[in-house]
Amino acid sequence: MINRKIYLLLVLLTLNLFAGVKEFEEFVTKEIEDKTPPSASFAILKGDKILYTKSMGYNDANMTQPTTTKSIYHVYSLTKILASTLVMQLIEQKKIALDDPIKNYFPNMDLRYDGKEENVTILNLLNHSSGIGDRSSEVSIMMGEQKTDTFMELPYPAGSEAKYSSAEYILLSRIIEQVTGEPFDQLIHRYILQPANMSRSDFTYNEQIKDDQVHGTIQFFSIAGTVMRFMLRDESKDFYEGCMLWLKEFDIEWQAAGGLVSSIEDMAKFLSAFNRNDFLSTQSKEIFMHNPTVPVHSWLSSQDEVSFGIGWYHITDKGKFFYQHQGMGPGFRTIMRIYPKFNISIIILTSQTSIDIDGWADRLIDDILEDENEKKSI
Repeated sequence: MINRKIYLLLVLLTLNLFAGVKEFEEFVTKEIEDKTPPSASFAILKGDKILYTKSMGYNDANMTQPTTTKSIYHVYSLTKILASTLVMQLIEQKKIALDDPIKNYFPNMDLRYDGKEENVTILNLLNHSSGIGDRSSEVSIMMGEQKTDTFMELPYPAGSEAKYSSAEYILLSRIIEQVTGEPFDQLIHRYILQPANMSRSDFTYNEQIKDDQVHGTIQFFSIAGTVMRFMLRDESKDFYEGCMLWLKEFDIEWQAAGGLVSSIEDMAKFLSAFNRNDFLSTQSKEIFMHNPTVPVHSWLSSQDEVSFGIGWYHITDKGKFFYQHQGMGPGFRTIMRIYPKFNISIIILTSQTSIDIDGWADRLIDDILEDENEKKSI
């Protein structure tokens, strides 16, 4: 049984936190009234303690099914944090190593910079510094067993800078499958989902969760929405509501890059277990979070300093440092952050592609910290 003093402390922290996030909830309520997005869920953790989870809005266009903390979203690239955690577990078991050349696993992988062959490693895939972009046809050919003359010219030497690419995590998942002899999704279940008791997470809408799924939406008048409409297959589109497209149930083929469907309750359980070092030893976790990062050069970023570590973005913005990963794809936008200085983690899941998810996360953490600072000054 939980110690009574600890229980009372958690109750007090939660009550205080409710006051701190009231403004954020009011903001989300207004957005949901305009269906921008129709549904949103968020969680707040202090260390490994889940202090607060909240779901707002509706799963469906008819507003017959309220979204709950058990409702299922596509989390998209938040999946990469689970995948990188699995890779670190296999490194801890000495089945693979950070400095392993990926050519050990794919002999036909011919990667060149300025005409010379580059040695791309597992670490380069994990921190997006390989230079391998999402040109799936070239990557697929070189992953095959049949010898080929195909090669890929990299935009920079491996490890010199980082550019985000889902193809790198597809390669990681194939390497994982080679060294274990098991499918990626089964490994995630065994090493991540089951230990964290994430019973409402999967790579497909299974019988247990499909009746409580959140349906994604795409707004027409946004850059992201325009791109996603062209990416999406017709069989995944449901119907149009004014300038918004509602989506049907669909699965993601590239599982490791963004295939997980999950609830806010389960994602909070994952981050709780992650923060508690349930998945890795202290030494492996230290490497995971503090291995030297690679700079991200992007004119699209408005944040002060951005670099890529193993799995996580390392970001400094407005005087705060945090680890972050986002997920974006047809119908959904998600984010997960860890603020080590404040020992606070947040997760936000939404059912629309074009949400300013960074803005939402900034607003939430500011409300939390403002409330904490007010209490300290009293």
